[in-house]
Amino acid sequence: MTLRRRAFLGLAGAVLCGPGAGVRAHGLLGPVTPAQALPATALTLHDGRRLPLAAVLQGRMTALQLIFTGCSSICPVQGAVFAELQALLRREGTGRGPAPQLLSVSIDALGDDARALATWRARHGAGAQWLAAVPDVAGVDPLLDSLRGRTGGADRHSAQVFLLDTAGRLVFRCAELASAEAVAQALRQSRA
Repeated sequence: MTLRRRAFLGLAGAVLCGPGAGVRAHGLLGPVTPAQALPATALTLHDGRRLPLAAVLQGRMTALQLIFTGCSSICPVQGAVFAELQALLRREGTGRGPAPQLLSVSIDALGDDARALATWRARHGAGAQWLAAVPDVAGVDPLLDSLRGRTGGADRHSAQVFLLDTAGRLVFRCAELASAEAVAQALRQSRA
């Protein structure tokens, strides 16, 4: 890839979902065409319910982030971004169709449970439209791989926000640590 093309793609990614290391680290930004189905996996939600991922996603646009509750580096920042995004979405109202939902998915299936997820949500002021969940141990790697959300380093996961359509398919990847406004803009564009 030429330097000029890389510079253009980096600029396009920054415009689409704000600046971030994801432009350099992944090169996976913007629309996902064709929309990509996620693996069938079961989730345990923050309230203890156990549901298939597809059931959690069905019928609503979803902004999904990867976290784990014991993280003390990037995950608290991601929680703050979702808290700001939640406030933006409340101010904007629903517009067309049901309001988008936020979904924080833990990649620590051995350490996180419903209680830890509920505490994490409370710490960030999550409302009813913001869910937290953890897949079974066997579901973590397929989910990370389908999102291309795996990174090196201690955290092992991307700080991107992934947008899913009302059928639960991946349709857009935001940059690493995209701002709440950038994610809201991407949600608006994806819903149009």
